[in-house]
Amino acid sequence: MFAVGLPALAVLACGAADLASVTSDKNTLQQVADAAALDGARQLLLANTQGVASREQAFALSQLSDVAQRVALTFNITTASDNSSITVGIQGHRSSYFGNLLPYGGWTFNASATAAPMGKTPLCVLTTSSSGASGGGAISLQNQSQVTATGCLVHSNSDLTSPSPASLVAGTAEATGSASGQITPTPQTGAPAIADPFANLNLNVPATCDPLDLLYDLGVNILLPGVHCGPITVRKNATAILMPGTHYFMKGQLVMEDNSTLQGSNVTLIFDNQSSFAFKDNAAINLQGAQSGTYAGLVIATTPNNTNTFVISSNAARTLLGTIYIPSALLSVSGGGTNVADQSAWTVVIAKGLQLSGSPNLVINDNYAGSTVPVPSGVGASANGVRLIH
Repeated sequence: MFAVGLPALAVLACGAADLASVTSDKNTLQQVADAAALDGARQLLLANTQGVASREQAFALSQLSDVAQRVALTFNITTASDNSSITVGIQGHRSSYFGNLLPYGGWTFNASATAAPMGKTPLCVLTTSSSGASGGGAISLQNQSQVTATGCLVHSNSDLTSPSPASLVAGTAEATGSASGQITPTPQTGAPAIADPFANLNLNVPATCDPLDLLYDLGVNILLPGVHCGPITVRKNATAILMPGTHYFMKGQLVMEDNSTLQGSNVTLIFDNQSSFAFKDNAAINLQGAQSGTYAGLVIATTPNNTNTFVISSNAARTLLGTIYIPSALLSVSGGGTNVADQSAWTVVIAKGLQLSGSPNLVINDNYAGSTVPVPSGVGASANGVRLIH
């Protein structure tokens, strides 16, 4: 019986060994396609992009010299007409055991990768969480709300939804999960996740503070940089002016309501785990981020574990110049037919999730050279790295 079964066992063993070798070659082709696409994307950042395809084919061949001894390789390398991306396709064919009968005709396998230079489409909106809409980790537009980010990249590490009549217009729109609704241009789905560019930022929030409730309902009130401990409410026609520097808001909510005004230039507002803001009613918001120092380019930030909801429902939140960095918190924008942040030269939003309702229009401008507030490395026009997009 053993003698009768031995040939069949031998065939199975040979087939298994052949399949393992093919799987290894296929994985190698994919790794090389990824590397060649990323290398080509870096070249697309240069002024002269002629010959990129031929250079990347030579690059891939140099990485596949061992595989090429047993696999016939075919390359299909293309760049987008506007040099916004490069796609590297590699097909491999090798013979199989028993005169190409297992499988018939031999093995054929493919690898493909597309990469793009980040600087081609500046990153201006990023939701960091992969938890999906139910977990608050998506970009979600409802009712008649709008996001207008015509010159930059809007990216969700989860889903992107904008059911009509809501609308999202971006330079590029993409989601690692699904995308649906009225989105221009057609969004890319299944996109690779984008890592938090400021994950290593040390916010240096003071360890303790003594809460003090503050209520301003008239006149002009000056807040010096430092720690503001406890809830702060500015209402009626009162004005709160933040002097230049870093302002820590701890153990309470900053509430702007009625016809109040909040203004600050060359400032960063940092909220600890127990704090958030609510800009409501007709409160006028005019905030411009730090021009230098550790937090240059940041206008609003939170500690990494701040999971609160930051609310903009004001009809007059027109200037939010800088980066809003709330990586574990939600940004909720609502209101009636008004523009938000439209008077800012540029704005970047990095949040766990972004939710719009009502009929506001969140305007994300990208005039990065139009102010004295610098763009932090990793976002906006400074995001000059490359990444795989497919």
